[in-house]
Amino acid sequence: MKKILTILFAVSLAFGISGCDAVDRIKDSLAIGQESGGEVETVIHEEEISNSISLGVLDYDTFNPLTTESETVREAMQLVYEPLFELDGEMRIIPVLAESYSVSADGRTVTVNLKSGIKWHDGSDFNAYDVAYTIKSIRNGSTTYTDALSDVVDHRITGDYSIEITLRNPVPNFAALLTFPIVQYQTPLTVSSKYTPVGTGPFKFDGKLGTDKMQFSANDEYREGRPAADNAYIVFIPDLDKYHSMFEASEIDVMTSNMVDLTQYMPKGGVSVSKFVTNKLTFLGYNFQNDIFAGSATRIGLSQFIDKDDIISSVLYSHASPVDIPINPSSYLYSYDKTVFNSDEISAMEYLEKDGWSINNSGIYTRNRNNQKQTFDVKLLTNGESVEKVGVANKVAEYFTKFGVEVTVEAVDYDEYLKRIEAKDFDMFIGEIELGSNLDLSPLIKSSWNYFTYQNTDVDTLITQLGMTVDEEEQKLLFDQLADTLMNNMPFVPLYYREGCVLAGSKIKTGIDPSVSSFYRGCEQWSTR
Repeated sequence: MKKILTILFAVSLAFGISGCDAVDRIKDSLAIGQESGGEVETVIHEEEISNSISLGVLDYDTFNPLTTESETVREAMQLVYEPLFELDGEMRIIPVLAESYSVSADGRTVTVNLKSGIKWHDGSDFNAYDVAYTIKSIRNGSTTYTDALSDVVDHRITGDYSIEITLRNPVPNFAALLTFPIVQYQTPLTVSSKYTPVGTGPFKFDGKLGTDKMQFSANDEYREGRPAADNAYIVFIPDLDKYHSMFEASEIDVMTSNMVDLTQYMPKGGVSVSKFVTNKLTFLGYNFQNDIFAGSATRIGLSQFIDKDDIISSVLYSHASPVDIPINPSSYLYSYDKTVFNSDEISAMEYLEKDGWSINNSGIYTRNRNNQKQTFDVKLLTNGESVEKVGVANKVAEYFTKFGVEVTVEAVDYDEYLKRIEAKDFDMFIGEIELGSNLDLSPLIKSSWNYFTYQNTDVDTLITQLGMTVDEEEQKLLFDQLADTLMNNMPFVPLYYREGCVLAGSKIKTGIDPSVSSFYRGCEQWSTR
């Protein structure tokens, strides 16, 4: 078929690679003459191919996977770009562009060995310079992945296919954080709508089809073999309502839980739903500055009044997984065998009695402490702009009040909610945090998110030890010790991990297999036949 090409060239300034004494190299140009990573607009006029998949994007700004602010663009670019590693359904680290990795005895040096023989879509070779450039760009704060490398203090190329990363301190499962897309050396870090994506993934950019559709063809030289689909189309969609209606009309084939909340949306017939447990943990936080929560027995007792199964079925319509320990239950490191998460009033009362609490004639818990009478009357702060969080707060208050703890729910707007938490102006609060894909609990109990002001040197030591081993059995033992320590102290109450999902229309027959690291994991296997 005839193709009409309109080419716009843009030359970008090259800069050195942080932490490396490597000489600048010049990558091979595309056959049509543009510099790698330059801006090229290609307009093509041809009929759509039947064995194809169609994806929608909202808020399109650029196809640069490092600088785009659009969740849907980041998802779609998983067809084009690849990471060093990905996570499987049990959150094990699987090499993609990497071959292997190792960690030094002190946990502060991670060496990543790369696969050789991989080609970029422009025909040039993938190697360590591309990886170092990507890491430099992220560390410079020029991308949306800065948090993933916040503990990196240096990196350097140690060979054409190896790179060494130096950490400020040992980080548990650090390789699991290397799931961001790798771009070519000297890729412009701009936000340009005319940016031409050049990756190593299963689909490569062809050009525009009209004004609102882009075509990506199967990469015949893909390292895992030619994709099952011949083409992928990306459609620009103006708003979320249109996005939903196009999915329901089978004009796009895939939608993720970034774009739809299954507690509010019911997919129609012919749609398959592939679920996974995300790293979004919802919890009940205590303010340790409030003397009521000073005793661990009190905190443990309160946790046992909560019926987590009831919360998930009634508020989240079963789209979450309850937990008693703050570890993703889909992970290979989760060894907790509890399957029922109902309240246990007897055990809760026994724990409260250990801290001197007893029920008075009015059915309310009171105690004498430091020659003063305390009444268990507290406030529970929540984000009033979230229907889910208000529902969870009301349920928790219902359980506590039923068993003699007076709770008033304070549902405030989100800005006020954040101000109150940062100022420690709360008794308890319903919080949510998305933990890193490496299962590190540090952001919740050691960093700025530790609004409970909880401190425990045993926890700190266990987290450090987790960063010094890659042995699975040793990791399991350390995570078990960490879970036991937290359960015996109960600085916060883990409630549940939210579920994520990919919804696929009837056109896609097989291959949908999302995980924490990627909604579109294994997209080269998506089959329409």
